Amino acid sequence: MYILHRTQGCRLSVFKRKTTAGETPEFHYRFMRDGRLYTGVCNGCYTREDALTFEKQRKDMVAELSRQKSAKAIVENFRAELSGGDKVAIADCWEQFSLKPTKRAQTDGYIQKKRHRWEAFAQYMRTHHPDVVFLHDVTQKIAEDYISELRRSNIASSTANLHQKCLAEIFSRMCYGENPFRNIPLCRERQECREAFTPDELERIMQEAPPFIRAIFLIGFFTALREGDISTLRWSDVLWEQGVVRRKLLKTGAVVEIPIMPPLAAFLHEQEGKDGEYVLPEHAAMYRANPSGISYRVKKFLEGIGIETTKKVPGRSRAVSIKDVHSLRHTFCYFAGVAGIPLVVVQSIVGHMTPEMTAHYTAHADRRTKREKLAALPCFSALVKETRRKVLVEQMRRACLRAVKEADDATLNRVASILLPVKPKRSLLRNTEPGKSK
Repeated sequence: MYILHRTQGCRLSVFKRKTTAGETPEFHYRFMRDGRLYTGVCNGCYTREDALTFEKQRKDMVAELSRQKSAKAIVENFRAELSGGDKVAIADCWEQFSLKPTKRAQTDGYIQKKRHRWEAFAQYMRTHHPDVVFLHDVTQKIAEDYISELRRSNIASSTANLHQKCLAEIFSRMCYGENPFRNIPLCRERQECREAFTPDELERIMQEAPPFIRAIFLIGFFTALREGDISTLRWSDVLWEQGVVRRKLLKTGAVVEIPIMPPLAAFLHEQEGKDGEYVLPEHAAMYRANPSGISYRVKKFLEGIGIETTKKVPGRSRAVSIKDVHSLRHTFCYFAGVAGIPLVVVQSIVGHMTPEMTAHYTAHADRRTKREKLAALPCFSALVKETRRKVLVEQMRRACLRAVKEADDATLNRVASILLPVKPKRSLLRNTEPGKSK
């Protein structure tokens, strides 16, 4: 016996099937959708009303699956147009991603870090999922497993978040469809700030540091520049006429202007003539070849004079750095705060702002204000004594040269009689021989 029912223009039917033993106790359903016939048992349905309800639920489920397949088909059909090419393979992803234009110019160092993060994920896929070839085949389960393994590796939470953000960006731009990294919550970051150097530590550093280390600390303290900016400081960044260092920061691309304080000026004069491009040519060469080498030498020196550079943090297998080159930025900000330098001046020097806010505050922090405020920074005795001696020697040399140029012949003759060597008399030599008196 067939029981027919029509709904929304589609022919729907529920019925009991006849068998040799009679009609089946449960109803069956049969309906068409997109040219395909669907049939089955209405489980637990012994009345026509229950069977119609069951059949309606099954029809709605089929319609939803049909819509999902249609959406996926649209993405598949237009993937080439959306991505600008064929399906993107994991092995080729970075090369294609690096060719895409970016909103802002990125430094070589920043690009290399991104590439390192992507290659780490690509290696994970080769090891754990060698059968997954294309980006769009990476599921959210795979993404979650990778991020979980990354966080278990005891790296800093901020570093794990950077990896995740990098992968989310790459998938967003290269794989049109569901981004498997987008909905994974970021890890709560535990910030372990570096500590500022104390006055006693700075005194010890200035007295005991070899020239290579001393140069980093002197420039770093009076400019608050990062290690890379210190190492690659160019003479073109030193504007003697304005009395400032104008530097485009490697990390952010922001341009900062820093007044040249007397101790820094004296050191820069020492470096003149050593290289035509870099203020610290040895540091620049090492930074280009092996950036970590500079940090290593600084840490070894600090530990050698009894300054602790790392500390253990609960929940981390590796100790975190608390005293290194970057600590000079914290030292600068600390002493600037003690000296009462306005935050707007400090921020305009260290560049701890968005480009819009930096531009806004820098407009209010002119060179005179910076110079007046930075003059309040403490000068350490070991550095001050040496700086004063060099300044006095230089002033004396210039005064003498100026006097010689302006002197008349009689004055020059008197100076010559004092400065030019005179051949001693033989009698004087005999009288000063050992064992003989005058």
